[in-house]
Amino acid sequence: MLSTKHQIVVVGAGISGMSCAYRLQTELPNVQVTVMSDDFTPNLTSDGSGGLWAPYAPFGTDPAKIRKWGNSTYQYLKCLALSPESLKAGVSCVRAYFLRTVPLQEIPSYTRNVEHFRRMTKEEARNMHSSAVDGYSYSTFTCEPKIYLPWITGKFTRTGGKVIKRRISDLNELCQQFDLVVNCSGLGAGELVDDHDVLPVKGQVIKVKDVNVVRFKHCLFNEDRSETYVIPGINTATLGGTYEYGVGDSKVDEGERKRIMDMCCWLEPALKNCTVEKDWVGLRPARKSGIRLEGDSTYHSTVEVIHNYGHGGIGVTLHWGCAAEVVTKAIKSLHITYNLTSKL
Repeated sequence: MLSTKHQIVVVGAGISGMSCAYRLQTELPNVQVTVMSDDFTPNLTSDGSGGLWAPYAPFGTDPAKIRKWGNSTYQYLKCLALSPESLKAGVSCVRAYFLRTVPLQEIPSYTRNVEHFRRMTKEEARNMHSSAVDGYSYSTFTCEPKIYLPWITGKFTRTGGKVIKRRISDLNELCQQFDLVVNCSGLGAGELVDDHDVLPVKGQVIKVKDVNVVRFKHCLFNEDRSETYVIPGINTATLGGTYEYGVGDSKVDEGERKRIMDMCCWLEPALKNCTVEKDWVGLRPARKSGIRLEGDSTYHSTVEVIHNYGHGGIGVTLHWGCAAEVVTKAIKSLHITYNLTSKL
């Protein structure tokens, strides 16, 4: 007997792909969602992220869209952090401090909707670190993908979702088998859809344990635009980091490793007695012309492809909001009745 359910396939199992898959499976009636990926957690780029909610506008993305997607994710993480599921999901409330070595020219627009925002005085900034002259702080969240991805994948499969380990090299083939294709292939989108704007951004961090770090601290050195940050986690802290645009190798750079450790210990002296758990290098999936979140009807006359990739280093920050937009586009493409029933 043929299934009467709308068949949806999501390509990619990172935080963007699994969030889209879960929301589609649980919020739309009469659908069957399948995730296809050549790999799954814990072997994904997402897994190495410290998972801090902290937006910025990558390349050509409209800042208004970043605020919209980011605010939606912020509210979702807040609900999750205050729920009994928080530890299982790897989501925690943290206080974030952004320090600057020269006076700020403006406050980022995304801070309008965060809770407990405070512009720091020069004295307060210097109390945080002797080199700081300005800064701001607010309440935010960490969503650690190495914990969150297994959690949401489990919820997805328990609600009837399917996962298949398979490398996808042709979306046309999927259009012959499914009613809707959602492309969350990250860096792989460059080859999969021949998008020459996709490029890697190498990120190197150090995961440490046996240290009592409860605050996120970030310092931007305006003279050379280098950054140092410490992200607290449930079991480990993440020390970073690098943002090497267009660099595609995944080898640990020993020089950068020493710089990261030295500067993070300078920023947070409590780290001097930490234990290194591992070094991690990942290739963030960026896109020169900005995040691509749009429908595409060029592959098939009746089957649409919804693209959702190019998030760079803010996939965690935007994942839930972007997934909501994918759901909206899906109901229009499939002509089905939509009822907002999002659950944690």
